[in-house]
Amino acid sequence: MPVSNELDDPIVETTLGKLQGFTIDLENKEQASIFLNIPYAKPPVEELRFEKPQPPEPWDGIKEAKIYGPACFPHVIDPVSTRGGTVLNFSEDCLTLNVYAPHKTSDTEGYPVLFWIHGGSFSIGGASQTGYIDVSNNFVTKGIIVVSVQFRLGPLGWLSTGDDVLPGNLGYWDVTAALKFAHENIKYFGGNPNKIFVWGISSGGVMASGLVLSPHSRNYIAGTIEISGFLLAASGSNEAVVEVTKELAYALGCGNGDSMKIKECLKSKSIEEILEAVKVIKPARKGIHKSKFQPRVDGDFFPEDYIELIKKAPKKPSMMGFAEMESLSFTLLINQPTIAELYIPPEDYTTFGEESLKQFIREFVAPERVFGEKAQEVQEKLIEFYGNRGKPENPGYAFYLDRYTQA
Repeated sequence: MPVSNELDDPIVETTLGKLQGFTIDLENKEQASIFLNIPYAKPPVEELRFEKPQPPEPWDGIKEAKIYGPACFPHVIDPVSTRGGTVLNFSEDCLTLNVYAPHKTSDTEGYPVLFWIHGGSFSIGGASQTGYIDVSNNFVTKGIIVVSVQFRLGPLGWLSTGDDVLPGNLGYWDVTAALKFAHENIKYFGGNPNKIFVWGISSGGVMASGLVLSPHSRNYIAGTIEISGFLLAASGSNEAVVEVTKELAYALGCGNGDSMKIKECLKSKSIEEILEAVKVIKPARKGIHKSKFQPRVDGDFFPEDYIELIKKAPKKPSMMGFAEMESLSFTLLINQPTIAELYIPPEDYTTFGEESLKQFIREFVAPERVFGEKAQEVQEKLIEFYGNRGKPENPGYAFYLDRYTQA
């Protein structure tokens, strides 16, 4: 039996120690065993801040796993970062995962596993946002274990000096440590370690496609489900994070020269000071590289560029999809300046027309500073696709707002 019920609540013995969770009743009249706030790495605080995750310490006795742990700090704390009402407290000590499993014993092969990575532009979000009730009713009832993971966000997870001192991609290293923990321990929850499928949405989808390519993580993964996010999309890599790191360091009085001095200085700052400095340099930008804190090809987690990794990585099944009009939440529905400077207020709708769309494409989607001598060619193709494709005889502002959201 992978799950014991001697004290009414299920107890699992992992490689680190015993965990006690709880059970919930499901819609199919069966039960799910829920284990929350399981540490998969040491707290990345003090000297471990801006370092790769370290293996956690084992514990004696039985560790309660009944309450969600705090979310990782977002890049700024505002109504957007707490949207949904489920993520209300934050901590740097946040490298935890949760397991939702069928309470009944699996067959000898073990249950397949969905390993969930939340979205949030690499800057906001938490594993508790989806809760465990709906997830369990949707998946555990089908004989699937779900693991949800937290990882460092914003500057704590993605800053980079562009060299070996702080290459970046700490969020990727965090999730890799969580995958390693799952691979070594999921059998104790009734799961099959050879059937772990990584599943993410938006930036979580980007991470899923990156994890299955990196030689550091891909051997833990049987396949991926990538929703509204892919490694080769604009959000998959952005070298501008190196310049952003220097800006943040300068705003914190850490200079912008020697990488080791910058790193040590950043370690000495309080989290409050860091988040205030993010506000000083502005937390987001207009355009397709809307988030300032993103992954990069670092020569470490990604030892080669993405195309080469795609060629060389073992072929594994992947399912891809997208949420139609997902960008609507950035462009027209909600003003989220800390995530993206793309919002158009209702009073400006009627003045948004063909020239507005063209200007946006030229300045922010395919600017010359990014595309160089090919910029004009790319701009014309994008204008043709978004501005002229299927254009009615007398297009109004609604048509161009729709295409703005698509672009």
